[in-house]
This record gives sequence, structure tokens and C-alpha cells, in this order.
Amino acid sequence: MERKNRTPIERLEELDSVLDEYEKGIGLSGYQDSVVDDDVRKYLGLNREQMERLDVEDCAQAAVLLGSFSFHLQRSYNRENTRISWADGVLKKTAYSSEGRYSGSWDSQFYQAINDNTYTKKVLEIKNYAQQRADRIHFLATSVKNMSDLYVNLQRAKVLR
Repeated sequence: MERKNRTPIERLEELDSVLDEYEKGIGLSGYQDSVVDDDVRKYLGLNREQMERLDVEDCAQAAVLLGSFSFHLQRSYNRENTRISWADGVLKKTAYSSEGRYSGSWDSQFYQAINDNTYTKKVLEIKNYAQQRADRIHFLATSVKNMSDLYVNLQRAKVLR
């Protein structure tokens, strides 16, 4: 397909592909959208009493699984932020090149320029969707990592008993 006639989704997929190759080049494994398994859900859902009944090996398994899941959440958050940055760049470039055709405040001119173009309307949809996803998982990686650390500390306490 000719580069100029690509849709916003196709351009975003190309960006994702380039960044996936970059991540592989620095030693990361391929990205997967979903890596949650039943054990991760189980360990995230245990109450204090259930946690205290775990043996040393279960605590170690929980720490490893949750640490891995924390990494996945952070990576997912980073992917969404990259999409937001890409969309912002496209939208600003479009608005800057046509701002003189519209009246009103900068925000008004910006959104008028976007709404007059089906391509940039789709880019704005992509940006808004990515922003919602990023907002949803913001700080979750840290929270899950804290849970992982809690299991490590529980494991240490059990070893010292």
C-alpha cells in the first residue's frame, strides 16, 4: 500500500511494529496483549488470612508471578503513552498547518481543524481511547509490584520462623 494512503490504524500498527522490533533489539520478549493467568488473579485476590496460610514456595511463586505481571502492566502503560504521543504529534501538525482557516481561541481552532478532516478525527479517537486505557492502568504496575514485594516479605518471615 502506498504510504500516503494509509489509515490512522495502519500507521499506528506500523509504529507499534517498529517499536516492537526496537524492544526485541534491546532484549525484551515479544509483547502480548494478555498475560494474566488464574494464578495471578488468585494471588491478587487473597485476603490477609489466606496469604498467611501460604507456604514458602507459594509465596515465592506469587512474588515471581506478580513481579512479571507488574512488568507487563508497565509495558502496556508505556505502549498507550506512545500511542498518545504519536496521535498528539499528528493532531498538532494538522492543526498548525490549517489554523489560519478557523476563528476563535487556539482550542477552538484546533478542534475545528480536526473535525474538518476524517483522518484526524480517527486519530483523535485513537488518542482518546489510548488515553482512557492509560488512565485506567496508571499506577497499577506499582501497586502490583508492591503486592509482589509483600509476598517476598511474607516468604522471608516464614523462613525466619
